[in-house]
Amino acid sequence: MIKQVMAIINKTKNKNQAPQADNQNTQESKLTQSEIEFVLATLRECTFKGSQVVALYTTVLKLQQQYKENEK
Repeated sequence: MIKQVMAIINKTKNKNQAPQADNQNTQESKLTQSEIEFVLATLRECTFKGSQVVALYTTVLKLQQQYKENEK
């Protein structure tokens, strides 16, 4: 489970570093409300090493921001 979560975090990092070519790709890559809820709930149940805390914190903040934007 932790490997899957960390893979998601790594993908998020890589996506943030590479610019998106067009708006359609950006829209397709956004998570749905239920996907965000699933990821946040899964993260809540996991145990992380100290070296992972900063990446986890940053990722959770981004997920929460996207969740709030989706609610509008």
